[in-house]
Amino acid sequence: MTNNSETSPETDYNEILEKLDALLRKHQGKPPSASNEADNNATSSGLTLGMPEETSLTAVDNIPTLTETVFLTPAMLSPQSDITSLLRQILDSALKDAGADLDAGARNALVHALECRLFGL
Repeated sequence: MTNNSETSPETDYNEILEKLDALLRKHQGKPPSASNEADNNATSSGLTLGMPEETSLTAVDNIPTLTETVFLTPAMLSPQSDITSLLRQILDSALKDAGADLDAGARNALVHALECRLFGL
């Protein structure tokens, strides 16, 4: 059961990355590159329809488009402990800015709740 919970966030993250990549390709008006096709067969097939119309629209408005693509593998992502420490730092800064104070137990509970809401951990 722990294996499912460990792979589920990675699977969700990969799905989000694929959707973002598909949106970028859609707004760039470019078909997916050969390296992207191997990774995103399921998402790229449905998004290549209607691309010529979008290409003409983006060419007319002279708005620069992002042409670089960054791919992150789950191994490159920060481990959960880094996320926890980052959330603690954010929470501590927010509490300091608000002039509020929480005991250690309440802060830990709030950090855990934020992790659950943001990342489903």
